[in-house]
Amino acid sequence: MTRQMKLIGFLQAQNCSNYPASWRHPDSKPNWFSRDYYQEIGRTLEHGKFHLAFFDDRLAIPDRFGDDFRETIRHGVRAAKLDPVSVALTMGLATERLGIGVTYSTTYYEPFHVARVFATMDLLLNGRAAWNVVTSLNDSEAANFGASQHLSHDLRYDRADEFMEVVLGHWNSWEDGAVSFDRESGLFADPAKVHRLDHQGQFFRSRGPFTVPRSRQGHPVIIQAGQSGRGKTFAARWGELIFVIYPNLDIAKKQYADLKGTLAKTGRDISIAPAVYPVVAETQARGRGQVRGNQPARQADRCADAVVGGAELRFRGQADGRAVHVG
Repeated sequence: MTRQMKLIGFLQAQNCSNYPASWRHPDSKPNWFSRDYYQEIGRTLEHGKFHLAFFDDRLAIPDRFGDDFRETIRHGVRAAKLDPVSVALTMGLATERLGIGVTYSTTYYEPFHVARVFATMDLLLNGRAAWNVVTSLNDSEAANFGASQHLSHDLRYDRADEFMEVVLGHWNSWEDGAVSFDRESGLFADPAKVHRLDHQGQFFRSRGPFTVPRSRQGHPVIIQAGQSGRGKTFAARWGELIFVIYPNLDIAKKQYADLKGTLAKTGRDISIAPAVYPVVAETQARGRGQVRGNQPARQADRCADAVVGGAELRFRGQADGRAVHVG
């Protein structure tokens, strides 16, 4: 059987792309906060036969270096970030076939809320929604939600496991065909096909019934990006698409094989999507010229390491990076 590449646009609803200094490029557009900006991207991706547009998210701007946000603001390193659900829905309503994925945290929201947001989005987009499940990153995010510090790594995943049980429980509480919408008989939906969850767990209690019927695809696609030991276990249990970042080809081959081994133990065969950072041009020579020609942005990308150097996630200039293809 011929394998088909799955194309995913990795996007940010913010003032820059994954290259922190991209806002300084002469061809960058300053209207990153507008509806037109994201709808144009969505239409372009759909025209290019992409399967999915996927928005990352972070619930705080980078301020780990010296507990100071001023350099982040000054250099525009993820300095402004919009709510990704609103942005993604704007893009989704301007397209017809493109999948729309959004990152949402299991640490700072309640399961019922997340289930309702994504179930609604899935209905409005005719079954094209996806949820990238994250447990969030650091104390800066915790501080924005009234917590003194971020939960420990494994505890976040323990909590996230139960979070997923609640979300999927609510999504599955409406059976297929529950809605009749029979005007003549007056039957809107069959009560026997709608159920209360009545979840009582270690971290959450949620009763139901859920307020949103099932979409045509049942429920949104689950994306996961866990690459730690605990994260891989979580991804293997819940993910339907796993997003990974590999620094080079040798490490990619090793970690890909390890992840496939973890998946094999669960009996699941899940698509794995490695990140690549392309520079688009008509020829390789022109692409290299584009990289060399944007010297101020390259310098700012390297400076971004200093701004977020204390964080778990580091931005690095990718000027000499190569695409990683994993079979």
